[in-house]
Amino acid sequence: MKTASIIPDESHIVFRQLCKLGLAEASSVELLWPRTRDAEIPVLRDRKSGVILLASIPDLDSHYDEKVIGKSASAEVATRSGLLRLKRNDDLERRLSQTSTLLQGADLCDFGTGQGQFLDEALERCRSVTGVEIRDDLRSMICDRLGGEVSLLRSLAGRTAQFDLVTLFHVLEHIPDQLETLREIRSALRPDGTIFVEVPHARDFLIAEMQLPDFYDFTFWSEHLVLHTKQSLTAFLQEAGYTDIRVKGFQRYGFANHLHWIRHHRPGGHEAFRHLSSADMDAAYCAHLESLDRTDTLIATATAGPA
Repeated sequence: MKTASIIPDESHIVFRQLCKLGLAEASSVELLWPRTRDAEIPVLRDRKSGVILLASIPDLDSHYDEKVIGKSASAEVATRSGLLRLKRNDDLERRLSQTSTLLQGADLCDFGTGQGQFLDEALERCRSVTGVEIRDDLRSMICDRLGGEVSLLRSLAGRTAQFDLVTLFHVLEHIPDQLETLREIRSALRPDGTIFVEVPHARDFLIAEMQLPDFYDFTFWSEHLVLHTKQSLTAFLQEAGYTDIRVKGFQRYGFANHLHWIRHHRPGGHEAFRHLSSADMDAAYCAHLESLDRTDTLIATATAGPA
């Protein structure tokens, strides 16, 4: 790869924080791909750390203000309690399983809750449930669905409650000032409280090994400001003051999905090629990718520790 001709400047807060933590520097940043799937923003990678970042940060306030709820969001079903909630998906089922012990009897905050599916299920498990979401339309949608059963905030500023658990499912990569946000969340947690973070992985097998142009055009997005590695995510949590930090790889998509990308250069293989894999094969394949540090996802947990 050629060295990128456009190096982020001091106004690029993600690059500045990466440099501060020794995870990027102008001399080791190179061009990985010339664009995102939705904008002409170059995608860069630090040659030493492996962290991937955008060359510039778009106007995210305007971007999110212009977004609207899609038609699929209206697919609601009644629950036994009479509340309405969105249909479950595989990621939701898996996240509920991975956080099951942490959820029981907890005061929960789901940060960047989106349409709020996680809130729906957490109501049956937690002592209290709070969602943080910057989009007004999504907060209104959740309020219509769940009413006063949950607390809804635009940010954590001015909050009065403290939480046992704060979850961020594919949210951190959207945030420019990640250190400020992580510190803000830490101050909202009780001393023994836990942060649970799920983010896309810069060392994804299809990025790091296959280097497929069609996958690059599919996966790089103007909303994803940075793709972390295990080392960079650990460093950000440490800098924000967390303790007992554990970061591990997790593979969301299995062998059939990857085979389809390599053969047909497009997504959907976990459905189209489902007959070419099995649960046992996927388990072995995903475990192997984790051993190679080539998973598509990273999951981190950490403790707030003393104030």
